[in-house]
Amino acid sequence: MTGSQSYTLDIALQVCILTNRTRFAIDDEEQHVMAFPLLIRRPSLQLDPWQRNVFAIVAAETVAMIGFGIAQPFLPFYLQELGVRTTSEVAFWVGLISSFQPICLALASPIWGMLADRYGRKPMLVRAMIGGSLTLALTGLAANAPQLAILRIMEGILAGTVAASTTLVAVTTPREHAGYSLGLLQTGLFTGNFLGPLIGGVVGGSLGYRAAFLMAGALLFTTGLVVIAVVKENFVRPVRPVRHGNPLLVSLRDVARNPVLLTMVGLLMLNNLSVTVTMPVLPLYVQTLVPDLNRASAATGVILGVTALANAVAAIGVGRWADQLGRRQVLIACLALGALSYLPQGLTRHPWQLLALRILTGFSMGGIGPVTNAVIAEASPEGSQGGVYGISASLNAIGRAIGPAIGTIVVTGVGVPGVFPVTGVLLLMVAVLVTVRTRTMDGFVHRSHAISQSTDQP
Repeated sequence: MTGSQSYTLDIALQVCILTNRTRFAIDDEEQHVMAFPLLIRRPSLQLDPWQRNVFAIVAAETVAMIGFGIAQPFLPFYLQELGVRTTSEVAFWVGLISSFQPICLALASPIWGMLADRYGRKPMLVRAMIGGSLTLALTGLAANAPQLAILRIMEGILAGTVAASTTLVAVTTPREHAGYSLGLLQTGLFTGNFLGPLIGGVVGGSLGYRAAFLMAGALLFTTGLVVIAVVKENFVRPVRPVRHGNPLLVSLRDVARNPVLLTMVGLLMLNNLSVTVTMPVLPLYVQTLVPDLNRASAATGVILGVTALANAVAAIGVGRWADQLGRRQVLIACLALGALSYLPQGLTRHPWQLLALRILTGFSMGGIGPVTNAVIAEASPEGSQGGVYGISASLNAIGRAIGPAIGTIVVTGVGVPGVFPVTGVLLLMVAVLVTVRTRTMDGFVHRSHAISQSTDQP
């Protein structure tokens, strides 16, 4: 075999190995002849059923996040269009909606989880997307602030696409590919959160807020149809629970008895609480920098969208750094950077100054979620990951409910700029807590499985 043939064969073999599609065993003289026909006959674009599921769910969830994110830049402005005039009244309604919506999500999540275990995870994802589409479309027809509040709270009860899609990806993906698939899903979530506010700011400022809500409802309805048509789940209803006792109580016991799980679940809750102190009133602060409503809506969309883009970049890169430098160190660094970026935001005098600080905030906050969820996945007992993540989702929703209430109190007491230093101080406190509680985290993660298994013995 000539040198050029050997070089060609090496390239072909490397491509075959990377695609993991073509396996062949041929003698030395025929390798250069057979490699390329085999590649042509079995292209790398051929997908296994679980891959088709993952890509469909990621695409649908990305579009769903765009739909949900469309309303973020202009909710306070929509309230003003519905007749709410003073800043304190707008802050009250925004705080009410932002608090009760996640509370309803936290209460409904365990019920939807039990129904998913009984009837399948795919129906729950379809339910969440269709339910979200109906509430968003009806929100565009609201006549006053109470109707808007009721519809947004109903969205919290009927929606919950993130938890449903995460569960469906986890149960339909081979275990050895679960990390890649869930990471891809999280990147899709961040991408949707990036594009949604950008689209919402443009549509709300040009076509009106009602048109933006109707557009969001249409997007959610489309994603539901995609899941129905493409995603396949071979669901078999379990005859009896694998573990003894109430599943919710068993999962609560797993979290309470494992210091790493307890700390990581608490970290996610406090992180959500801290971020949502600022998020609902951010458009009001942008309005102080850009008085015109349409320009303020567009500027808010850009700021929220670029922040979400920084989240996505961090989700991709911070995980690798955590593997190299240690997850504990990366978590503490992200919390500290987030706190420092929040403190001066209330002193900005131009939207671009605020945007620069929000990019730092987005990068630091985007790195916390993937690293924390990776630790939870490793520390969770085998067979109870879904229950642990369900508890975490409920606590996150509670954190998102408490945060806006704190923000409303701060706004009514010291003004809109006061929410930024309050958030910075909260994140500093969380950083100190994580520093103290995770001193032995690296060694404990691998021991948690043995501890949990020993506690399950009769």
